[in-house]
Amino acid sequence: MAVDKLGYYIVIEGNDGTGKSTQIELLAEHFRELGREVCVVEEPGSDDLDKSTPVANELRRLIKNGNLARDPEINLGLFSAARHELWCKKIRPALGCGKVVLSSRNYLSTLAYQGRGEGVDEAEILRMTRIFTGERYMHPDAMIVLVLGDAARRERIAERDQLDNPDTFESREQTFQDRVNQAYTDIAKTYDIVTIEVDGLPAAGIHRKIIGHLE
Repeated sequence: MAVDKLGYYIVIEGNDGTGKSTQIELLAEHFRELGREVCVVEEPGSDDLDKSTPVANELRRLIKNGNLARDPEINLGLFSAARHELWCKKIRPALGCGKVVLSSRNYLSTLAYQGRGEGVDEAEILRMTRIFTGERYMHPDAMIVLVLGDAARRERIAERDQLDNPDTFESREQTFQDRVNQAYTDIAKTYDIVTIEVDGLPAAGIHRKIIGHLE
């Protein structure tokens, strides 16, 4: 796989519970074994102590707090602000240094959750994203969407403990989840993005499929 001096930007997308973080970890190990420097990004921010994106990390905690009711347009604004810092402070500099950037989620999530799930106009989401990032962000070198059936996804989500602070989107009603699930399939078709069905596949098997598509 050719990687130019401007780096390589790979996005793994999909609904909650599809195993994005696991696949990002496996990809990071893969590229490091090839001798590449790797930068891992999680949108809308990280739970860890990454000091390079403190605003995005704080916004993540706010976004994930299901006890705070808010309008869909506010969610779009929060995601856009977090995205701006991730792009300016982490993704763009890493690409400029020739690193491989591996991102769990990008604006496809906003198209799915805020667009199809919450009813925000898709053109407005794209406009806001361009304002807060740039064309290089809008067009990664590779995007792959992981798709998981409703029953399997619900089972995985149920294993997570959200009792004290329910996740804003994982705790939404089933009709919302159905819209988001279908949105990922529709968006992938519209933007000609590779999808991988992950039902019943072990993590290693999914990883091999991702590598196959990247190559």
